[in-house]
Amino acid sequence: MSGEGPIAQDSAGVDLPPGTVLTQSKQYQIVERLGEGGMGKVYKVFDPIMNRYAALKMMKVDVPESEQRRFRQEARLCGTFMHPNLIRTLEVGTTREHSLYWFAMEYLEGRDLMGFLEAGELMDFDFVRDVFRQILEGLTHVHVRNFVHCDIKPANIFVATDQYDPNLKLVKLLDFGVARDLSRPESHDSRRIMGDPFYMPPEQTVAGGPIDQRADLYALGMTFFEIVTQGRHPLEDLFAEHPREALKAQRERPMAPPSTYLPANTPADRAEAIDGFFVTATAKNPEHRFQSAKVMQVALNHIP
Repeated sequence: MSGEGPIAQDSAGVDLPPGTVLTQSKQYQIVERLGEGGMGKVYKVFDPIMNRYAALKMMKVDVPESEQRRFRQEARLCGTFMHPNLIRTLEVGTTREHSLYWFAMEYLEGRDLMGFLEAGELMDFDFVRDVFRQILEGLTHVHVRNFVHCDIKPANIFVATDQYDPNLKLVKLLDFGVARDLSRPESHDSRRIMGDPFYMPPEQTVAGGPIDQRADLYALGMTFFEIVTQGRHPLEDLFAEHPREALKAQRERPMAPPSTYLPANTPADRAEAIDGFFVTATAKNPEHRFQSAKVMQVALNHIP
């Protein structure tokens, strides 16, 4: 018996040579709008061919060319992810009726960490540790590819649940709209500050600042503070102020330790370890932070 498999053929028995272009028409039915960002709107849609829901992100009309490039970069980048903790693009396209560029992603049941905070739902530390462990594993994959997410925050960390197995919780990192490709510095507009001022590290608060993967670890540290304290934030007194005040505080203000707001029954050794973890994650100088997502994960695992 020959070790060679059968030659792929179409329905007429004719070979499809390399370079053959296959064209197909795809339809999605809009179910509801899920959210809106600076570049586009996100809809829940139904795919009748695959009999599944998807999340479809559609670019807004008259978006500047720089934003269009970032939109396309996000679609392509997420389309190459194979990691379980990263959102994945299923396909891209343009609406024939409105000439709007879109890309479809996997639809997730569940909610983001901001949803947990807004609902006032208590999260025990074992749950928090598992959420951050999964995000750090996803970030390891992103950073190995020489990208920086640049927008880590509770709203971009999604805890997906399975309708058949409620104990199965898969954490996904969302929204790579402002991700920076370190291998192509020319692709980033160095004149703009992009990201959330309440989570970004000092070097990201200055236009053209030298960003590397440690910027994401700082933002994750700020997120960690907010989650372990059940919704408190180191800069919450600046929420109503102009964003430049938060940018300045990220550069200059010492942060209060999370233990200030931890429940009174928190074991002393855990409170001390949480404080140390936060201090290292959010060091003003990147050289004093965790140097990689893997190192940060090891420290997370050592919190009692």
